[in-house]
Amino acid sequence: MATQKSRPVNNRAAPSSGRQRARNPGGNRNRSSGSANAKTSFDRYTELASAAARSGDVVLSEHYFQHAEHFFRLMKEKMA
Repeated sequence: MATQKSRPVNNRAAPSSGRQRARNPGGNRNRSSGSANAKTSFDRYTELASAAARSGDVVLSEHYFQHAEHFFRLMKEKMA
């Protein structure tokens, strides 16, 4: 009787739909970090943070301020 070689086990989970997912090495992010987009996003998140602070939600306010800080750094980096 011939012995069969064992095949390596694939531990990766199959996609739930049964189809292969399209691979996007760049992710879903828009790589454009123009200063106009950063400024608009900074203003938006600063306003959201202020509104959350006025309503008394300190955690949500901090969350939005962290997003605003990210866009502030992008603007600063773009100016350098």
